[in-house]
Amino acid sequence: MSDPVYMIGLIDVQDFDRYAVEYGIPVGAMFADIGAEIIVASRDAEVLEGTWQGNWTVVVKVPSAEAARELYESDRYAPFRAARRGALANSTSLAIFPALVPAT
Repeated sequence: MSDPVYMIGLIDVQDFDRYAVEYGIPVGAMFADIGAEIIVASRDAEVLEGTWQGNWTVVVKVPSAEAARELYESDRYAPFRAARRGALANSTSLAIFPALVPAT
């Protein structure tokens, strides 16, 4: 069994209402379909150091890196990825990080 990962996105959203309807709600359902859990979806970052990129941060716990990549590369997600990169956001940084799995 694969270890969970976190997908972290730093997004500069153009219009939050439009983004929620055209991207957030349908993509949230896709994450639910693969057993992922949205941990953070917020514009309220309290920056303690440095410069935080974007105005929207998302952290999603995904069952495995394979599941995260499979969704990201899927035909089902492709139009949403294109919309996020185009009309819905000025910029996006998206990465997968391994979850901390304590030694047993």
